[in-house]
Amino acid sequence: MGLRLFGNQADAASATAAAPVDAPVTPDSLTPDQARSLIEKVNGNGYIQTHFTQVKPPKTEMPQWLKDLMHWLGDVITAIGKILAPLGPILPWLIYLLVFALAVLVLSPFVRMLIRQQIERFLPRDTLKPETMWRPTKDAAAALLQDIDALAARGDYDEAVHLLLLRSVADLNAYRPDLVRTHYSSRDILSHPLLPSDAKPAFGEITRWVEMSYFAGIRVGREGFDACRKAYVDFVAIEGIG
Repeated sequence: MGLRLFGNQADAASATAAAPVDAPVTPDSLTPDQARSLIEKVNGNGYIQTHFTQVKPPKTEMPQWLKDLMHWLGDVITAIGKILAPLGPILPWLIYLLVFALAVLVLSPFVRMLIRQQIERFLPRDTLKPETMWRPTKDAAAALLQDIDALAARGDYDEAVHLLLLRSVADLNAYRPDLVRTHYSSRDILSHPLLPSDAKPAFGEITRWVEMSYFAGIRVGREGFDACRKAYVDFVAIEGIG
């Protein structure tokens, strides 16, 4: 009996020794089949995305009104092409002539003035209003009157009025640097919304006589000088200046 038990114990020990022992798995110890099995197992659990989902793009169809518009444009272009077909040999020269005429038109001072005026109508600065009343200082006004009186004493009334305008513009530029621009004419300044309303009569009178002198060839004379000087003095309205 004891021998039999011993035999059974020996068989159990032998079976235990023959059973495989789980060994640590490393990349070097894996066979290709084992690696493939592990990859399939990981991919099969659905935790890792292994391929992109195929999404069909939505079908977009051009609206009927857009189709009609494109057809209409095609018909118009075709009709224009038929009209211009006889001009084919000279069409390049006509295009060159048109470009030249357009360049001359744009470069002309009159057209540039019109374009500038239209553009400046939409600038934010043109919506501003004068904030405070403005007057030149007593010393500046006295010095200016002394200079123009000296010119008038020599009979240079045109130069005197022109100097009065230049000094007035310089004073305005010192008062509001955002008012005067280098390309502005005196009329541009006169019509500018930033010009104080009380300065407009004097500035307008001086501008009128300067324009008649420079552009119309009309001499200012004593009458024009006195009118401009009085307008400036009335505008300054400083005690002791006159």
